[in-house]
Amino acid sequence: MSTAWIGRWWLLWLSLGFGLRLLFLVLYPEAAEPPDLWGFVAGLFNDSQVFVVLCGIVSLASLLWRRSLTGVYCLVVAVSLLVMVAEVFFWIEFESRLDRLLFHYLAYPIEVIVFLEDQFHLTVFAIPFLLVAAGLIWLTGLPDEDDVSQGVRWGIVGVSVGILVFGQPWLPGKGAQYKVAGQFASTGYLGVLADARYGEDEVTWLFDETRPFPPGRVNRVSSADHNTLRAQLRNKKHVMLIVEESFAGPVWEQMDQRRKYLPNFVELEQRSVTFDNVFATGSRTTRGLEAILNGFPPLPGISTTERKGFERLPSIARAMTDGGFHPVFLYGGWPGFTNFSNYWKGIGYQKVWSREDFEGEFETSWGVSDEALFARILQEMALLTQKHSRVFLSTLTVSHHRPYDFPDGVVTWSAHERKSSHAMAYADQALGDFLRNAREEPWFTDTVFIVVADHGMHPRGDTLIPAYSYRVPLLIHAEGLTPGRLDGLGSTMSLPSTLVDMFAIETSETFFGESLLCNCDTVVPLEYGYHVGLLDRYGLNVISRDGDPRRWVTGLDEPNPVIDTQSDPQEIRDQVMRIFGSAYTWYYGNQDW
Repeated sequence: MSTAWIGRWWLLWLSLGFGLRLLFLVLYPEAAEPPDLWGFVAGLFNDSQVFVVLCGIVSLASLLWRRSLTGVYCLVVAVSLLVMVAEVFFWIEFESRLDRLLFHYLAYPIEVIVFLEDQFHLTVFAIPFLLVAAGLIWLTGLPDEDDVSQGVRWGIVGVSVGILVFGQPWLPGKGAQYKVAGQFASTGYLGVLADARYGEDEVTWLFDETRPFPPGRVNRVSSADHNTLRAQLRNKKHVMLIVEESFAGPVWEQMDQRRKYLPNFVELEQRSVTFDNVFATGSRTTRGLEAILNGFPPLPGISTTERKGFERLPSIARAMTDGGFHPVFLYGGWPGFTNFSNYWKGIGYQKVWSREDFEGEFETSWGVSDEALFARILQEMALLTQKHSRVFLSTLTVSHHRPYDFPDGVVTWSAHERKSSHAMAYADQALGDFLRNAREEPWFTDTVFIVVADHGMHPRGDTLIPAYSYRVPLLIHAEGLTPGRLDGLGSTMSLPSTLVDMFAIETSETFFGESLLCNCDTVVPLEYGYHVGLLDRYGLNVISRDGDPRRWVTGLDEPNPVIDTQSDPQEIRDQVMRIFGSAYTWYYGNQDW
């Protein structure tokens, strides 16, 4: 490989990386600690690490397959261009570089390819993409291996292997403490490499056999009003748990937007018990289900619902079975994606429906429309309530998920613009119509309806865990229930304990969290990017992925908090470990607990 060619490629590579970071500044200009000059310097260094690895790939090809050198180089350029495009989309969707989600998506190639083609029409851009790749190759020229000795080439291969094994993003100053600055300086390549080396079952700083499971609960004293609330709900025969896909974010948070796009939800809130300060545990559906169905905190990495041994998790389905309920799950999406169907069956749901059980309905790449889902629920509830004295039906919607497609003519908003706000308006209309239709059914007056979002819209915010974006709606609706608003700080992880408390169920399922009916501040565990933490009304305690404790000073409505330099690291560690150390030790330690 000629040194001139390497120089041209390196300069082009650094220029593209610099331009990508400028684009990120445009896409996210309002961070609490915006990237500074050191962010660009770190970016150049991190991009250079990746460049050495790419040179190592080409060098190895020149040593092993000399005639294939040009083809390998062209493939490397095309793949690196594809990664750059993916980084832009990833930043728009998650405000992050490529990370561990890449492994998750690669595990389900059919579903992902169908989704990407439906959402982004990849085949349309195939020719322009190849033309751009050819232009980049023309700018650098084709490699000439004759000017570099075999020793140098083997040296490049050796250095690239070292980076693959040990390389880490360099994140100076702000980059180590604030999410946006850190992601800005990093690269998707190094982020994916670091995640690939992170053993989720080997997080030694979380392991502590002295931690009990579950951690000691606090005995709450409930007011007369909330004892009345329990009394109003306890004699109901059926429970319907409606998990709305990403039903949160700016449209729900801003009251003017909520009234505009979510009129049915606003009306429902006025006739329900609404929880104003509830937070999801993560930013993905699997995290939402882990909290809502298992009452389990989010360990670093992927949800425990996708890990070996998920059947052992505490389960709301089994707890409700102990209370005499017949648990079923009705879903209109892919049954195999993230192991959904096996997961629901494994934790005790007696029957599971998926998109394979629907015919002739409006479908997107993600699943059937909410209207079709709710219509099927009405049919199944009519049958289930005839066979079983108590029914616990859970469901997960998909209409407010990219590609944001929904049937035309249902709402005044366009069904063809693929906007989140329009899809959310459709999800709201489908929910409202369902409850109005359910009111005509004989089982309606005996049913408790729980509506909750699995997670927020996007991970907005500048802490290592963007807690600001984790707030989600939760409400309980039932005939004869006195409406009200509860402002106690809580987590969707506490929903199973709330249901057990609501119906006074005797069960051996050991959930984390406490009943939200106390209307008091309870534990709020969070996870993002292998960082774990606890949220309170005045701040956020975090143990980062490398085990370092930090605290941010923040209110619940503050997206861009600041580091608390006066906090006690040991106190932070003790508080976070109380929850996460207990859960991690139980899951990976003494499995007889």
